[in-house]
Amino acid sequence: MKYNIETLENGVQLIHVDNELNLKATLSSFGAGVYELSFKDKPVILELKEFSDYMHSSAFYGKTLGVVAGRLKKDGILEGEEYHLSPDGSFDYSLHGGKMDSISFKNWKVSVKESSKKLTVSFSIATKKNENGFPGKARINVVYEFLKGKDEMKMFQKATTPSEATFVNLSNHMYFNFANSKDISAYYLKMNCDKVATTDETLLINGVKDIPEVLDFRKSSKLSPRLDKIEKHDFKKTIDDTFLFDDKIGKVILKSPDVTLTLTTDYPAMNIYVDNTMSPLNFKNRDDFEMRRGIALEPQRFVFDRESITLRKNNKYRHYIDYKFKETK
Repeated sequence: MKYNIETLENGVQLIHVDNELNLKATLSSFGAGVYELSFKDKPVILELKEFSDYMHSSAFYGKTLGVVAGRLKKDGILEGEEYHLSPDGSFDYSLHGGKMDSISFKNWKVSVKESSKKLTVSFSIATKKNENGFPGKARINVVYEFLKGKDEMKMFQKATTPSEATFVNLSNHMYFNFANSKDISAYYLKMNCDKVATTDETLLINGVKDIPEVLDFRKSSKLSPRLDKIEKHDFKKTIDDTFLFDDKIGKVILKSPDVTLTLTTDYPAMNIYVDNTMSPLNFKNRDDFEMRRGIALEPQRFVFDRESITLRKNNKYRHYIDYKFKETK
């Protein structure tokens, strides 16, 4: 296992990791995120050419999402105290914990430890009371673990609050694209989800329903025919939905002709977003993207139930996401 730490002029630290097998990564203290990730020397996520785009793009490329991933109604009461979250523009909700003012766009503290079996890269940050309107404080730790001899990256997301209750719901926003694919249309997706969130016209979750056929991936299914229907009939024009796992462990298999990712997690839900925005950014992968250039798999707690994202003083928030890569056979 090899690694080195690069410190940029702005104080951001990049941790370059080589597992000396097939997996390489560049982690960033800015946003506690994944800037680069490759398998067999080909990227498995969308990688921006310019690090400044990674820092400033509102699409959250590779960053930790928080303090609450997803959309949370901006006004409410928690344990008798009113709160008013920073809204996303004119919408009646906060997005990803305050969007460009969230912890995704802050520099975190870093520590690295190596043992005979693994390399551990830890990022930590503390929020203030009423930061972006969130009640209480949170101490957040995101840990990336690389196991020697395995093409695997494991992520642990942890949080505590030192005082009054607050909300926490972390995730990660890597966009997967394997081996410089022109789009992800030919990929196959399988996951053990039998329910999906319902939303209003602003995508604020307002309920749960049995999964419809077009979003049912309990059997491995090619993405293109599903996306064709969604883009034609769904007002979102893409998949941007929150799925609920039907077991304590969520298992997701994303397969291209070249690479297979197996994601496992103890989070109860996962948002999936297929990037159809075609925002004018330059990527290392290729420069001729036309549509469907990446798919974000974002395990998280289910925001509809406020209690599930409430963190109290004597509680601990702890979840993992495990990413395993192999060649498709």
